Amino acid sequence: MQSDYFRQHKRLTDICSEGLCVLTPKGKFLQVNASFIKMTGYSEQELLDLSIQDLDKHFCLPSTDTANAPIGNQLTTQLQHKNGSKIKVNLNVLYQQNVHDNILLNCQKVTHEPSRPAKNSIIENIFNNSTEAIVVTDNRGEIILTNTQFTHITGYNTTDVSGQTLAILKSGRHNNSFYQEFWHELNTKGVWSGEIWNKRKNGEIYPEWLNISSIRDANDEISYFIAQFSDISSIKRSENIQQFQAYHDPLTKLPNRRLLFERLAKLEQHDTVIDSTFAVLFCDLDRFKTINDTLGHNVGDEVLKAVADTLKGALRNTDTIARSGGDEFIIVIEGNEAIQHLERIAAQILAKFDAPIETKYGEFFISFSIGISKYPTDSSDIRELISFADIAMYQVKRIGGNNFCIFDPKQKQNILHKIELENIIHQSIDNKEFEVWYQPQINAKTREVYGVECLLRWQHPQHGFVSPELFIPIAERNGLIKELGEFVLTTACHQLRQWQINDIFTGMMAINVSPRQFDRDNLVGLLRKTLAEAAVPAHCIEIEVTESIFAKEDNFHISILEEIRNLGAKIAIDDFGTGYSSLARLKQLPIDNLKIDKSFIDHITSSDKDLSIVNALCLLSRSFNIDIIAEGVEHQQQANLLQQLGCHNHQGYLYGKPMPAKAFEQWLINFSLSPVIDPIKAKVTAITTN
Repeated sequence: MQSDYFRQHKRLTDICSEGLCVLTPKGKFLQVNASFIKMTGYSEQELLDLSIQDLDKHFCLPSTDTANAPIGNQLTTQLQHKNGSKIKVNLNVLYQQNVHDNILLNCQKVTHEPSRPAKNSIIENIFNNSTEAIVVTDNRGEIILTNTQFTHITGYNTTDVSGQTLAILKSGRHNNSFYQEFWHELNTKGVWSGEIWNKRKNGEIYPEWLNISSIRDANDEISYFIAQFSDISSIKRSENIQQFQAYHDPLTKLPNRRLLFERLAKLEQHDTVIDSTFAVLFCDLDRFKTINDTLGHNVGDEVLKAVADTLKGALRNTDTIARSGGDEFIIVIEGNEAIQHLERIAAQILAKFDAPIETKYGEFFISFSIGISKYPTDSSDIRELISFADIAMYQVKRIGGNNFCIFDPKQKQNILHKIELENIIHQSIDNKEFEVWYQPQINAKTREVYGVECLLRWQHPQHGFVSPELFIPIAERNGLIKELGEFVLTTACHQLRQWQINDIFTGMMAINVSPRQFDRDNLVGLLRKTLAEAAVPAHCIEIEVTESIFAKEDNFHISILEEIRNLGAKIAIDDFGTGYSSLARLKQLPIDNLKIDKSFIDHITSSDKDLSIVNALCLLSRSFNIDIIAEGVEHQQQANLLQQLGCHNHQGYLYGKPMPAKAFEQWLINFSLSPVIDPIKAKVTAITTN
């Protein structure tokens, strides 16, 4: 029966440039390698039909009365080539256990006199030049031959292991069933390949990739085993490093979101077997952006590493701490008993940061906002659970941070609706479900529609009209407000150009810009590009920003607004009076227009305080030479009173609601403004003259 040796050990035979063949005890060819085929000129099948005596009639097989085969005996002879020529060769018996076993024969073509015995050359080429360890054993598994790479990997030389079995390398990491399967496959299939852990002579355990096969004789009995293996310690280290990098944050070395979700999934599966509970703590650093913006990201990174170390010291080894991104950390607390003391645990975490944390850049006072949700009480869906904890965390942010909040299940339905909207906003952008509507701005004194404000609207096929008060905060949080803002800017500028061409409307177009859009360095470039593509003059555009962006002491936003003004566009502060800017800061800001918030207009005819505030804002605008407009004007009395205060620019339902472009065009045609006459003028005069 032909052996699988050469097919299973192709790498071994390929590195040998000399002929190799396996003979039966009677000299018939069982296997031949490529070099032997090339050397003799016969095909493989032709050789398998011949015997060694067909090529060399003088070849003498080992005598049957010899106790052991003459391993290493070298014979210089001539083999007959298929074409009839003679080939001078050195024949060498490499292995034969006894005269009844197959013979492993080496054949080296003689081109010149060898400088050293052929045996040494063969051993060097086959064994010592191999990059893998090679071991030959008898059919009992006792080692009879090893190469130098075996010694290099294991620390054992041939003398150490001669007569021993490969069990001398056993590491103890594999159980009996592993070895039973190993031997079963080797004995039935004749080959086994796989990863195995063995032990070196010095006791070190290491991983190796092992290929082992059996060599059978003419009676299909196993004669010996040949094993090849390589040390894969470096590969395993590389795999471990890659595995760690795939599942851990490179900065803090904490688990990342991928590992976090896998662990949460396992906890979720565990709950199906044994009722268990756990809590998610969504932790966000307070005012961390200030550190990054003022001191640089290098300092911020060191702070994050110190925070991670502090968190690890505050929790049990069984708790999971993950960095989900930026300055956000997620903690998972397991166990029914721990869940009963979540408030105490959260307080302990906050207390860990009462003292400053130390970094190589100095000490920093850090605080956290923590939101908490519980599984399965609040939700059995992992993503929902994290979202609920995130929402609870933002409730802490709104009251100043450095505290914790446990999610209130009563908010669940409203929040699930918001989560659903968050998941479909991106798809709705692609489906072009968003529209830009337009609300007129009126100069009540000149009866002129001098401007129009662009407002984003969402009409969903299933949910119907979705309020901007609901979807704008969601888009602000997930970053899609940038894409929506770009859509509004592009749509508004092209619409204005069409109105200008058709002489429908040639006034000012007011466009809202979110603070999140300032995070992009290309806001000015985007505006410049859009104006050029739409062929709209910059002086026809007014960029509206909220007062909150001026609350910070840095001048980052101010420099961007100055660049916008340099293009020729105007700047307006939206909802003025509800933010945090001071009068001292106001006089330094690059603004052209103040928009009085609707909350001050609603009760201007009945509240002396609101009336006084609006009057002060009108005086302030005149002092700073800034235009002013009142938002939310819904009644004629409000309009009359505002005019008496000197605020002639109005916007509100009294004049027109936000409407699509076509509806706005029709509204312009039908618009008319009646004279303003109201007896409340006397009250205004009394206020303005005091």
